[in-house]
Amino acid sequence: MTACTENTVRTENTVRTENTTRAKDAARLEETADRWPLVDREAPLAEIDALAAHRRGVLLTGPPGTGRSRLLREALHRSGRPGTVVDHETLPTLPEPHAPAAGPPPVLAVDDAHRLHPAPAQRLAALVRRGRILLLATALHGAPLPAPIAGLREDELLGSVATTPFDLAGTTRALRARLGSQVATDTAARLWELTGGNPLLLAELVEASIADGTLRPAQGLWQWQQGPAGRRPARRVCQAVDRLSGPLDAAERELIALLALGGPLSGELPLIAGLADAADRLLRRAVVTAEPVGYGRRLRLCRPLSGHVILAGLPARQARELRLRLADALDQAGGARQEKAAVLLSVALRVDAGQTPPAARLRTAAEVALRRGDFAAAERFARLALGDAPSTGRPAAADAASALLLGRALSGQGRGAEAEAALAAADGHSGEAVGARVRNLAWTMRRVEAAAALAERVPDRSGRLLRATVGLLRDRLGDVAGSGETAPRETSGSPVAPSCVPVAAFARLETEGSAAASALLERSRQVENRTEPDRITYAAVGAYTAAEAGDDPGLRHHLDRLRRTAAPYDQRARVWGEAVEARAHRAAGRLPDAVALLRRAAAAPDGQDWFTTRPWLLAQLAGALAESGRHTEAVRTLIEVRVAARRTPRYPLAEDHIALEEARILGRSGDVPGAVRRAEEVARRSAAAGRKATALAALHLLARLGRAAVAAELLDTLGVAVRCPVGELRALHVRALAGRDAAHLDDLADRFARLGRFPLAAECASQAHRLNRDAGRHRAARASLAACRGHLAATAGTELPGWAASPSPSAPASARRRELTAREHQTATLAASGMENGEIARRLSVSVRTVENHLYRAYGKLGITSRAELAGHVEARAGLAQPPSG
Repeated sequence: MTACTENTVRTENTVRTENTTRAKDAARLEETADRWPLVDREAPLAEIDALAAHRRGVLLTGPPGTGRSRLLREALHRSGRPGTVVDHETLPTLPEPHAPAAGPPPVLAVDDAHRLHPAPAQRLAALVRRGRILLLATALHGAPLPAPIAGLREDELLGSVATTPFDLAGTTRALRARLGSQVATDTAARLWELTGGNPLLLAELVEASIADGTLRPAQGLWQWQQGPAGRRPARRVCQAVDRLSGPLDAAERELIALLALGGPLSGELPLIAGLADAADRLLRRAVVTAEPVGYGRRLRLCRPLSGHVILAGLPARQARELRLRLADALDQAGGARQEKAAVLLSVALRVDAGQTPPAARLRTAAEVALRRGDFAAAERFARLALGDAPSTGRPAAADAASALLLGRALSGQGRGAEAEAALAAADGHSGEAVGARVRNLAWTMRRVEAAAALAERVPDRSGRLLRATVGLLRDRLGDVAGSGETAPRETSGSPVAPSCVPVAAFARLETEGSAAASALLERSRQVENRTEPDRITYAAVGAYTAAEAGDDPGLRHHLDRLRRTAAPYDQRARVWGEAVEARAHRAAGRLPDAVALLRRAAAAPDGQDWFTTRPWLLAQLAGALAESGRHTEAVRTLIEVRVAARRTPRYPLAEDHIALEEARILGRSGDVPGAVRRAEEVARRSAAAGRKATALAALHLLARLGRAAVAAELLDTLGVAVRCPVGELRALHVRALAGRDAAHLDDLADRFARLGRFPLAAECASQAHRLNRDAGRHRAARASLAACRGHLAATAGTELPGWAASPSPSAPASARRRELTAREHQTATLAASGMENGEIARRLSVSVRTVENHLYRAYGKLGITSRAELAGHVEARAGLAQPPSG
């Protein structure tokens, strides 16, 4: 056999092998897609339906892996017309444009229309222009279209619909749909962050993680344990990354590896600036994205997992050299005044490359890692600073600062006994070490009384803060509230504002109301130049107090101060700010914003936090989900709340707030008796402990659930009045409901609205509408109804709870029917026609659980218990039916 023949055979075998591999990969991808229900695509499907209704074709555009082909098949299925999906190479024989047409135009679905050859593209365009076919097509975002297809879009014969990556909420819904049960919030956040929400990459990573056991259910939650750093991801994940990134040259691979090592990096950094051409190419292909910073830009990977794949594939020597080059570039750019975050990155790079930086830099890196919540990295750097091997577990006592950092890192990982040993070696009698020991005993080891005894030995200035925070855990809010007065200063004679003032204000918010908390913060505002941690705590508690008082300007002022004060890497400050801002969004009815912030905040690692614990954050997320009508997801999130609560010490204030969120969720899910029991328990327990604000919120909920007379009686018996604008309105709302005073409810609706509490304003107006209607005051009823709708229009994603939206039992059945939401009515109508839940889910492009949820709420509103009763109750209607109709 000649050399030429051998080469030909070898080439043919290679092509045959590649074709077989591609076919297997395509079959695997199709099999994977079948396991993943189509979720979070309601918006583009609605756009497609609207275009098809006007006989316009559709061009689906989007980055690679965002599900263009899947959406194309779904759009063809929803059209109800015969047709098949073809790609640019397998077009069927097309009719002549001038041939006579018979019946409505058939649908032709073409995948990858940007790759069509000129001749078939020209014929397709001619057929579309003459109305002979309805074209559904996909194209890669940014890719040039054949001129005839581009002309169709310019002439508006093809409407553009974009497919985008999932946001965090969409990623969570997709994971739950695939896995069939609740996914831990931090797991969903980490998977979203790594994949950039790309559906293809997300599916491949999840399937690979299920296969290797790193993603598995535990304690009722799917949780993901990421593999060791540097380990090459599974083959299928690498293939997905290669497919999304496309062919990469050496400069592009180097830039991706650098961004994987350093996270977002300034384009002005010389090492990155030298790869500007590669950056521009990767920007065009949506592998890299740029954020404006000052006069330059900062580059980051759209899908960080792609960087991990490329980095793991580098030879060890090349990876080491790359780390050292980036560390040198960071150190040269920062000079002597290098920012602490850059020090952390530089130290991490050098340690990974096998170097040991000076102990002072290692301590700085450990400190920054602690503030970022990266306790494992902090432990690693602290041990290196001590000159100890990672496996010995015993720090060298000579370096107290390093031992203190090590103890805090171990405590953050839940290793309380090891932390105690490290902190003892860090001079266990010094103020800082004792403070760390108090926090370790209280939060990690859950020995609150031992922590309180130790806090008594700490000098006054820092000791008051420790005693105050431990006092919150011990439910001694009265003592904590009185601990924040100014103290004399020995040297200058000027007063000192203790560090515990914000904690004391936090307690006064509960025991006396926002007026007392604001007054305490204001008295100490000009006293003593505070440290950065003090300024952060002041700003956070000030924002929380303003949010509770309905003071939006004050809220914005304190949040802005919090952002300006805190370092960008300070995780605690970020979580505090997001928690307070989410609370304000919920109160105003801006639920999508609240849910997004709470998902992010609740995904942070557990911390020693008195301001808002992780179970408390998760409970607030569940409550916000319930308020936006996602009751199933809310109830499932409560599973995660209970799992997280097992890892935190008993904290009565947080526990009652969590119980109150559970009561709200039960009520909105239809279990009003269960909600009533829970709300009354919280009211009595909180009042007995002096937590008046929580008790008042529980009584307010009790009254709104239909037990206003009981709530009004307890309001007098328990004595939970507080000086707070919102709290005072809550008490008035309880009494107005107990007295069935429609005029007072209308007035309260206006007053709640002036404070930005639009959901409560709508609820008051809805209740006034019902009372006016039942009393025959039809003009007043119409005015209340109009006000209710106006207040709801000021919210985003808020649903009136069933106890406020449902008419009274004396209302006619037709009124009850009109109170179904549009989607509930649509679901109930399809169910009444005999369709099964799975078929309804496919028709509406939602999950089966969502269908069940809609039917459950529809049954409650219609007063029925089974599908067989639907036919007699469901009738065609139009318009918004969420508020009660008159």
